[in-house]
Formats: sequence, structure tokens, C-alpha cells
Amino acid sequence: MEITFNLPHVFNPKASSVDNAYALRALLDCMIELNLAYLQSHSVPALYQSGVRYGRTKIWEPIPALYARRYGDCKSLATAKIAQLRMAGVRCEPVFRWIKPDGPKGATDFHILVQTRTKYLDPSKRLGMGKNENDKFHMTDGSVMSWDASGIHELR
Repeated sequence: MEITFNLPHVFNPKASSVDNAYALRALLDCMIELNLAYLQSHSVPALYQSGVRYGRTKIWEPIPALYARRYGDCKSLATAKIAQLRMAGVRCEPVFRWIKPDGPKGATDFHILVQTRTKYLDPSKRLGMGKNENDKFHMTDGSVMSWDASGIHELR
């Protein structure tokens, strides 16, 4: 089953960073909960041993769809990793960075990471995301934003 959300107030050039952050966090939390529910009654290989690789998609896929496709991007990979870590008792949260769109028709570009108590994990990079694709999220010119449990941050 595919469930589509119409979110005209976010993820567009006129949307505020705050609205984008809260919408993205809600979607990530939903995916994590779906993955946790799945893992309670299904046994699957750990993400890094599953054969799943990084590949760009527009679809938000929980673990069963992600493993069936055999590839996914940061939103699906990070939420799968978080659910697996939480099932193992590891405290962790999704965090993300985004790049503001260029021009009135540009799209906001996001990158999702996993934050544990001691480090950040990047399942996309570990599973094949290219250096050029990843580097743009680590610029320090003020165009990259990050959201975590303490709020919204603009990196400078």
C-alpha cells in the first residue's frame, strides 16, 4: 500500500526552515515507529549486512520495502538503522541537514544522519553514497541547516 501526503506548506522555496524541520522530523519519527513495529515480529539481517545499498529515491520506504528494493536513500537507511539500534537498546535520534533551494523553483535537499550519545552515523555514506553527493551537506558557508533534539541550528 502506498500512502501519499500532500504537504504544500513545506519543502518548497517559500517554506520556512522551522516548518520544514518539524515536518521532516514528524515523517522520520513515523518511519522509525513503523520499522520498530515491524522488527517486533520479524527477523531481518542488520542493515549493514543486508545487501542493501545507497541509491537515490523519492519514496519513503520502511524496512520490508527497503530490503525488497535492495537500495534506498538517507531517509529510509537512517530510519532503518535507528530502529535496529533502538531494538538493541542503543539511544539514538535522527538528525538532518538541508541545503536551501537555489532560485524560486529549486528544491530543498536534505540529508539524514543517526546521532548516538557519542557519535554521528551516516548509513548512506557507509552503503555507497558518493563523496561529491555527501560533501555539499558539510559546507560551512551558512547554507546548511541542522536540527536535533536541542533545536534548529545554522552551521557557520
